[in-house]
Amino acid sequence: MGEATTLTALLESLDSTPSDAGASDRLSIGEILTVIGERGYGPLVLMFALIAALPTGAVPGIPSVCGISIALVSTQLVFGKDYPWLPAKLRELSIERHRYKQVSRRLIPWTRRLDRLVRPRLHILVEGASTRLIGVACVALGACMIPLEIIPFAAAAPAFAIALMGLGLTGRDGFWVLAGLLPAGLAGYFVFTLIN
Repeated sequence: MGEATTLTALLESLDSTPSDAGASDRLSIGEILTVIGERGYGPLVLMFALIAALPTGAVPGIPSVCGISIALVSTQLVFGKDYPWLPAKLRELSIERHRYKQVSRRLIPWTRRLDRLVRPRLHILVEGASTRLIGVACVALGACMIPLEIIPFAAAAPAFAIALMGLGLTGRDGFWVLAGLLPAGLAGYFVFTLIN
């Protein structure tokens, strides 16, 4: 599962601009997987969820791409795979790097405050079989993001729920996993309304 890390460290790990002149001006799913994937499933689903929940998620298609990525990654968590994998076609998808950097730099002062509220506690919720249950929840919520994209801002509800659960896994803090149940319920309501 990787060691505990902070939300600020995750944002900063993707915020650096490549130094070589031929570097891409877009941030790809593959780059996110490479930079963050080695830290474990929690940080990875957290970053995908944040990209969908924040203003970057206003780009058409981004919530669906992030939802599919979260569902695929979380399925591997459920089955206990050591390292997350995504297909090449999905790894090639990207967003403008400057858009991500703008959002990230506005968020960092807030994430530094949030980091002080995350600490190892309620370990039973972030270890062993519990992580697989979180994986099941993230698969369902990630799948919900796809149809909810047609409703303005609705996909942010499951994305926010996943972000809180991912934050809990990342910081080994079961409190944030529990907190994720509230927006998860809201996401369920949106899906129910959409179906009916």
